[in-house]
Amino acid sequence: MKILIVNYMETTDPGGINKVVFETGRGLSEMGHEVTVFNPAWDKKKEYTEEKIGKFRIVRGSAYNHYLFGFSLENTGIVKKIVERIKPELVHVHGYHNLFSPTTILGLKRSYRKTPVIFSPHLDIARSTIAGIYLWSLYNFVIGKRVFKEVDFLISPSKFEADILRFNHGVSPDRIAIIPHGVDSICNESISNPADMVRIIYTGYLIRRKRVDLILLALHSLIYDLGVKNAHLFIIGDGPERRKLGELARTLKITENITWKSFLPHGELLNEIRKSNVFLLLSESEAYGISVAEALAMGIPAIVSKRTALNEFLSEPGCFGVDFPPDPKKVAELILNIAKSHVRVGPFSKKIRRWDEVVKDYEGVYETVLRGKRR
Repeated sequence: MKILIVNYMETTDPGGINKVVFETGRGLSEMGHEVTVFNPAWDKKKEYTEEKIGKFRIVRGSAYNHYLFGFSLENTGIVKKIVERIKPELVHVHGYHNLFSPTTILGLKRSYRKTPVIFSPHLDIARSTIAGIYLWSLYNFVIGKRVFKEVDFLISPSKFEADILRFNHGVSPDRIAIIPHGVDSICNESISNPADMVRIIYTGYLIRRKRVDLILLALHSLIYDLGVKNAHLFIIGDGPERRKLGELARTLKITENITWKSFLPHGELLNEIRKSNVFLLLSESEAYGISVAEALAMGIPAIVSKRTALNEFLSEPGCFGVDFPPDPKKVAELILNIAKSHVRVGPFSKKIRRWDEVVKDYEGVYETVLRGKRR
């Protein structure tokens, strides 16, 4: 198959969507398919460049327009030129929370009606402002209604997102495949850390809906309510909430108990996770929660908020849930109990699998959609 994958973010950057695009692009190309990935340039130096990674290509267009939420007639035009040049048998577009991906879908369906378009929205439902709530409703009504009607098929990583597509956007269940995201490897042997330290870890973007502030409050309770002076939190990631979180840590007098690191190469990141007692993700909203899957796959117990797609991890051995918003002391007590116990992590359901297995499912969906189009 000739496959074009369209991503609105930089595919080589950290983040769940980028990981999915990168791994499916790599996996499909290693299976013998001809894969091209397009994304706007998020670095001015990379505008209008091509890069070969393994057996697939990344083509970058003009700069991502932050002021217009990615809307770019130029980039949509570049995608059409790529379609003309490589003549893909299908196009897979990722990401709903921008204007570039939906307008690209509408442009492709208008110009290349016979070329199947598959869409992975990667939906989350959290809006942080009243204006955002109203704009989101308007966006769904004006853009979403048409986009979900036009695409040929959708791939979702969770039942939560699939239900949102069905009940909020009117997508028939026979047009949706649920394929959970993958992990690099499954290794239940954690690295032993100092016996006198309770090592907690969070990895991911520092944005509001991730609610890292709730993790800081739990750390404060662990130290000051439960008297665990040797507790240490590792926060690995970057984002707009970094300064605010630093101020909260100073107010709570827990700065000496936190190590902040920017995003790490994936191998180093997994190594940091494996040295921890417990992984925390207390998000307000997640379409999947790939960092939870990675932590569990490394043999590290996880605590998640009982919200959105994170609920679906609670049946996996080693994953624990707390109500949202959580009581910091209850989270702290759970952390301490996990750290003092030998918690069994795994064996897992098909929700936590290696990427090579996940990519085979993508290939199966592509082949099914193409067979349907050829009838």
